[in-house]
Amino acid sequence: MKTPVQGAGGVLFNLEGKVLLIRDRQGYWCFPKGHLDEGESLEQAALREVEEETGIQATVRAPLSVTRYRNNKGIEREIHWFLMEGQGKIRLEKGLHGAGFFDLTEARRLLAFPEDVGLLEEASRHVQAPNFGID
Repeated sequence: MKTPVQGAGGVLFNLEGKVLLIRDRQGYWCFPKGHLDEGESLEQAALREVEEETGIQATVRAPLSVTRYRNNKGIEREIHWFLMEGQGKIRLEKGLHGAGFFDLTEARRLLAFPEDVGLLEEASRHVQAPNFGID
C-alpha cells in the first residue's frame, strides 16, 4: 500500500469575493496547491504555494475539508485546504498559462476537477458567513 502524499492548497478570495484560479501546466483551471517543504505546517505550505505561483500575498481565514484521491500513477494524494483572503498584482510562476480572480459563477464553469468544484461550494458558504469579514 502506498503512503498518501500530503499537500496543502488554498481557495483564495479577494476583497470583492472573487476567487483566484490558476491554469496549470496541462492547461487545466484549478486552485493553487502543492507539497509540504520540510518543517512547514500545512498552513505555511498553502500560503507559500499561493505566493510562489501567483505573487498574491494571502492570509488564512479558515480550514476547509481534505481532498483524497489517487492520481494516474497510483499515488494517493491528500490535500488539506484553507480558505484565504488576498489581493495584489498577479505574477505567474514560470510554466503557468494563466491566473485571475473570477466571480463564483465563472469560477465554477472554469474549474477542471470535480473535487475543486465541491471545495469552491464549501468555500462560498464560508464567504457568505457573517464572520468572514469581506468589506
